[in-house]
Amino acid sequence: MNEDASNPTAADGRPRLIIIGLIVWVMLQVPRLIAIPLIQGVLDDTESDAWMFPAILDIVVAVAAPFMAVALWRARGLWVWVTAIVFFSVSIVDHLDAIIAGLLAPPPQVFGGGSGPSPAVVPGLQMLIDILALSLLMRRNVKSYYLDTTSLARR
Repeated sequence: MNEDASNPTAADGRPRLIIIGLIVWVMLQVPRLIAIPLIQGVLDDTESDAWMFPAILDIVVAVAAPFMAVALWRARGLWVWVTAIVFFSVSIVDHLDAIIAGLLAPPPQVFGGGSGPSPAVVPGLQMLIDILALSLLMRRNVKSYYLDTTSLARR
């Protein structure tokens, strides 16, 4: 099946469905601000130190999410494409670290302690979606939309 035929584009060549999907996933990262109490718990010695780095990366990703969403929708150029790759890569590193912390330390009490699924399940699923987002960024039509400088010169 033709890669471009599977994704409707606007008259400006924008792969709308993919960009909208990426933006929705990016904005779903804002609730990761819930890691703020986890950082406080680590600082108060009520949570394991293993959770500090994943919590900090959660905050970084959550704060960057609105800016990334606006950039994906409104801007074009190498900087947008590379920033999106970095955004999702940082998110993947965070999920991997959360999985490792979940295997080495008790689950955070701030998030309900041991109740619920294994600490590797949710970050693992989120990591798979981040990998899907990265693969969408690598599609020829998405890459050419963000990196096509000839159409930018016509504006």
